[in-house]
Amino acid sequence: MEMEGRLEGKDIKKLEALLNELIGKEKEIETRIKSIEELKIERRKRFDELKEKLEIYEKEEKEVKKLERIIRDVRVFEKALEETQAQLRKQFITTVNTAMSQIWETLYPYRDFVGVRLNIESGDYILQLQERSGRYINVEGMASGGERSIACLALRVAFSLVLAPHLRILVLDEPTHNLDRRAIEDFSRTLKERINELVDQVFIITHTPEIEDAITGYAYRLERDKSKDEPTRVVRLI
Repeated sequence: MEMEGRLEGKDIKKLEALLNELIGKEKEIETRIKSIEELKIERRKRFDELKEKLEIYEKEEKEVKKLERIIRDVRVFEKALEETQAQLRKQFITTVNTAMSQIWETLYPYRDFVGVRLNIESGDYILQLQERSGRYINVEGMASGGERSIACLALRVAFSLVLAPHLRILVLDEPTHNLDRRAIEDFSRTLKERINELVDQVFIITHTPEIEDAITGYAYRLERDKSKDEPTRVVRLI
């Protein structure tokens, strides 16, 4: 009765329409709230992803800076190493040339060339002979076969004395390769008459029979009949 009293004189249809409108707006608001919540969740998820990427970026940035420092340090070390190598090479060449200047007169009895040196031109090592005038000429292409063989022998002896001064041994593998008969004779004479003043022992590996004239110690020939597939035999010559 009380409810009927309150509704008496009211437009029921209008009230129903208003109620339905309010219900519709409530649902609309609920839908919007739900959408906003979903958007909020999506934005939070996106935020977390971006935050994670930012952390990765910052970590990688630190790593890049670390690598850049390492690269700078390596470049400094590389430059120092190059300078050290250049200095050591210069000192080594100077030492070898000093040794060759001391042994040249012992190996080379003539006066047309008074010295020999190892020079560096355009990054290449070049063996040169010194004329009486003081001018240097390249051994390759300018000197005779005999002169070239003695110059190369001087270089090998110098290497032996500089790199292994206490051993005083010299190993020559095919030292007469591409030499003519006169050059081989000069080379053999030098080995026989002068080399003992510089080193105590010389090992020679050669296919040139004439080199036997230079031997003052032992000589062995290695023989093998390939047609019979025989093992190598060692024959003592001297």
